[in-house]
Amino acid sequence: MATGLIKTDDPCFSWGDSIVEAVSETTDRFVRWRGIDFVVRPDDREPMNAVDSLRSNDSPLVLPEELADTVRRYGAGEPVQGDPERLVRATGHTMSQAAGLSSPLFDNIGGLHQPEADLDDGLADVWTQERLAKLWPKTESDRFVPVDEVPDFAFAGRNPAAAAAARELMTEIVRQQGPGAPVGPDDYAALSGALIATKPEERYGEILRLLPGTDELSRPDLFRAEVALRNGFTAAVEQNNPSLAADAVRTASARIDPELRRLVEDPALAPAASPGRTPDSVGASARPHRPGDLGVRRSPRSDRDQGGRR
Repeated sequence: MATGLIKTDDPCFSWGDSIVEAVSETTDRFVRWRGIDFVVRPDDREPMNAVDSLRSNDSPLVLPEELADTVRRYGAGEPVQGDPERLVRATGHTMSQAAGLSSPLFDNIGGLHQPEADLDDGLADVWTQERLAKLWPKTESDRFVPVDEVPDFAFAGRNPAAAAAARELMTEIVRQQGPGAPVGPDDYAALSGALIATKPEERYGEILRLLPGTDELSRPDLFRAEVALRNGFTAAVEQNNPSLAADAVRTASARIDPELRRLVEDPALAPAASPGRTPDSVGASARPHRPGDLGVRRSPRSDRDQGGRR
């Protein structure tokens, strides 16, 4: 079928709108889609510029042709074999874009800012991986395939290497924050959501602030720690080796005062579990509460005259 700008009578249009609405409602944040531009690109063409990469202030949504055709077949009541799995990919792809577009400022373009761009992609993909099943009933995808009939909600991400690196990075952040239960789905959802809500150019610095003791670092050490974190995450994506992202967090935190590190890592000296959590509950550790992403405070509606959704 045709590539290019989707018309308003195309099934993809209302379907995409429902996904953006679900993301906006869940994050309680502005999503920088004007509610007009939705582009289908050829499957063999990767995003090459700021518009396709969804890193402009009022960005279109972009969907590969194969996935758009899946939505169109469901709209016509003519799905074929393999379409349920493709619908999951299409929904995840669009949901991840909408999550990325809920950041307070437009994301960085590649080149010198590629490490920030990769982190942008990875955070949005991880957020989607953790939210896809929950948000599915709020989208038109549920009309095509009811949530209890979806074979698998597996979504590797728009940028699988960045998604895997971001997940590994968040796992290590939580481990560095103190002993406790292993990182769970709520931790990934809350932490990725909180970092998406941070200005893109400040995210690596925010990650450092999440590590115990980094507020005591000198300015030169803080700068070097951020560079190490940035370079390590870039290497993890380029080499498709997620463990390098965790190594980068450990390298950055290695500059913390050794005595403070002993207090953080020694279970006998660890602080008690947070109020309201048992020692065995997910998240029962010294990690801070991340507000604003786990609960829906209001139902934002579209605000297309303002160039976006609120």
